[in-house]
Amino acid sequence: MPVKLHSETFGEGESLIILHGLFGWRRNWRSIARKLSSQFKVYCVDLRNHGDSEHAESMNYKDMSDDLHHFLTVNGLSKVSILGHSMGGKVAMAFALSHSELVEQVIVLDIAPVRYENEFMHFIDAMMKLDLSSINSRSQANDLLKTDIADNTLRMFLLQNLLVRNDKFYWRINLAAIKSGIADISDFPAFREDIQYKKQALFLSGEESSYVQSEYHPTIKGYFPTSSIVEIPSAGHWLHADQPTRVLEVITRFLNP
Repeated sequence: MPVKLHSETFGEGESLIILHGLFGWRRNWRSIARKLSSQFKVYCVDLRNHGDSEHAESMNYKDMSDDLHHFLTVNGLSKVSILGHSMGGKVAMAFALSHSELVEQVIVLDIAPVRYENEFMHFIDAMMKLDLSSINSRSQANDLLKTDIADNTLRMFLLQNLLVRNDKFYWRINLAAIKSGIADISDFPAFREDIQYKKQALFLSGEESSYVQSEYHPTIKGYFPTSSIVEIPSAGHWLHADQPTRVLEVITRFLNP
């Protein structure tokens, strides 16, 4: 059963959907969305169990693709371009392969249609073991997470999901569902060999990231035979944060050939 996805829109024109990665939400993409809004109507979407979208027990790409199809139907969208980062990139790929007639162009940031080793359970467990009933401030939560998550930037990224209501802290994301679905999130669904997305696709990778290795290029080309693969210098997995100007330039040139 599809869930209702929350979104915010920027600009007018042809439709462009932006999908965030694991632990993220739509507001991570506001800056780029605003810059693209002079040419497109940009929908920044919260995926299930993230942001302000509905929660559900499952976290797999078929269900997330179905959610996106429901979102297009509800909003009366019959032709869209899709940009997705990391987990959102896998949703974009799965949707394009399942509903190529609805997708004009695909942009995938720093992810490939392959199975990755699960490297997120440590972060999920660290977040779940926090005793939120004893936390009085976000800074206290940050201090407690330092024991398990040393990287300050990563902690700040995860803590964007820690909210407070009536003086009580809670996680906005559905950690239980993410934990139970992490194997599916790390994988990519199997498609028949004859299923391809033959329209234009762009894959961006960070030079300092290991997510899009050269050995994955044949798999990318197998599903997306007309795709271009572009490496962004001096950028890691969050390449749009590391090199926003360069990433925006490449995306804009692709969308406006």
